[in-house]
Amino acid sequence: MRITGGVWRGRTLRAPKAEATRPTQDRVREALFNLLQPVIAGARFLDLYAGSGAVGLEALSRGAARADFIERDRRVFETLRANLAAFGVGADCARLADADAWLAGKAPPAGPWDVVFADPPYRHAEALGAAAIGAALLARGALAPGAILALETDLRTEAGEIAGFGLLRDRVYGKTRLALYRRADGA
Repeated sequence: MRITGGVWRGRTLRAPKAEATRPTQDRVREALFNLLQPVIAGARFLDLYAGSGAVGLEALSRGAARADFIERDRRVFETLRANLAAFGVGADCARLADADAWLAGKAPPAGPWDVVFADPPYRHAEALGAAAIGAALLARGALAPGAILALETDLRTEAGEIAGFGLLRDRVYGKTRLALYRRADGA
């Protein structure tokens, strides 16, 4: 696994050894950040279900002002912290927490964020649905006006409508679906 663009382009990341993780492929991250290119500079970025932290570190590499990370698996979290340290990113931006519980309001948000990337386990994403993630982010006041929600799912999980958001892009890369939504004005 490596950073695909920006100031850290080509630097490698440690991958978690946990079998439950599925790191976002390099080509999917590259496609994501090509789509986010107009908004990433100076953005506040949240990496939900962070895993190794590859997506949030990619955001920082490409000019995000800040990235925050939420990961629930303690072993995976240790890999995330090691990656943050290797890139000189302070550990204060990483939280060991269940993203679903966090979305349900079990911990205070540190936002608002300009971009939120959510990559829940595929089976979980299918059951939870994009609408629930979007609704929780709005209810928590975690999104800045015009914020982008990027959702990575299995290709079989349709990019459905989310109240308070407009669908910007819906693309499939191999077995991965990447859907980008923008918070609607006044939401």
